[in-house]
Amino acid sequence: MEVPKLLSLLAFHDPNAPVKGLESVPKEDRPPVAIVRIAFSIMVGIGTLLAALSAWFLWLRARRRFPESVWFWRAVIAAGPLSLVALIAGWVTTEVGRQPWVVYGLMRTEEAVTGAGGIPVGYATLTVVYAGLIAGTIWILRRLARVPLEQAQAEPPEVPRG
Repeated sequence: MEVPKLLSLLAFHDPNAPVKGLESVPKEDRPPVAIVRIAFSIMVGIGTLLAALSAWFLWLRARRRFPESVWFWRAVIAAGPLSLVALIAGWVTTEVGRQPWVVYGLMRTEEAVTGAGGIPVGYATLTVVYAGLIAGTIWILRRLARVPLEQAQAEPPEVPRG
């Protein structure tokens, strides 16, 4: 179904603006459309699912009910990783969609690559720092997991005041 002048209105806020198609762009300047389309569809699909999950929760709360459905809670559990997938899909859409340009019409990606020698050292340092943070987090979590639950829930000793 075609709505006259709608694309011009959506893209340029002007119903009479011409909209150029991808065919008008030289082949060497076109982004890989399939990857961009798939990533965009994943991002929008997951966003729609998360919005529907939020609407479901708000609908239940408006009726002063707490969600009891196992499927609701399974969806909530899946929402965390899915939101990360949507975020990465959005990043892929942005970064792949602008290729082969870093600055559209001015600088191509191959022109922006740095030849600085310190880059590997910076990445190695970052890797060591994050490895240390991960090791520290695992160490702390394992240490906390050894504490019996009863001891963790015990009342703190009474401290005399005065």
